[in-house]
Amino acid sequence: MKSILVCIVLVFSSFCSAQYNNELVPLSIVTEMTKTLKKQNIDTYFYVNKTCLGETRIIKMNDGTNCFTSGNFSEYYLFWQKNDTTYISKADNCGPFIKLKLDDTTMFNFFLKHKDAIQNNSVKKYEVANPENAPTQRTKVHPCSQEFSFTTAMGTFTQKFDEFDLTNDSKQKNLNYEYNQQLKLIELEAMIDQIILETADSLRRQ
Repeated sequence: MKSILVCIVLVFSSFCSAQYNNELVPLSIVTEMTKTLKKQNIDTYFYVNKTCLGETRIIKMNDGTNCFTSGNFSEYYLFWQKNDTTYISKADNCGPFIKLKLDDTTMFNFFLKHKDAIQNNSVKKYEVANPENAPTQRTKVHPCSQEFSFTTAMGTFTQKFDEFDLTNDSKQKNLNYEYNQQLKLIELEAMIDQIILETADSLRRQ
């Protein structure tokens, strides 16, 4: 009986800790990060929010507890430059990460060079030639999306798209596939994904 009570207490403690960690909303964390950048007179930065609906994860925290996520799982990646050096930081449902210096400035310089094209050209929705013959395409929920927020000295602009809109593998071809693939936003997104892949083992939680 005593061992059962101990197990219940441990499970309850873990659950409470998980709930606490989930209250650290990623957007709030990134907002605080950007406020810190502004205090350092850094007025050019951007972040991407990669969200998947209904995704549940169990994440091991630094203190040994588990963070259980449920519902929407969001990962925010923040990028900025200081003294010609590019940095990345991250926040998710379970809290913030420590900033990391990147060895390459190509991605951020690409953003600076093409920011007008990125702002003025959005991803088009998945469009088919005969939508009346594809009812599932109109009603299907596509769970993963990406939302960008770009800030420069001139102001802030956003872009957002469902990852499904970049595909061409449904029952009917996506008429906007070629258009979407040539966008500077999507070229930037590919660079970001490569950086995320390369830094996955180096980004550490606070």
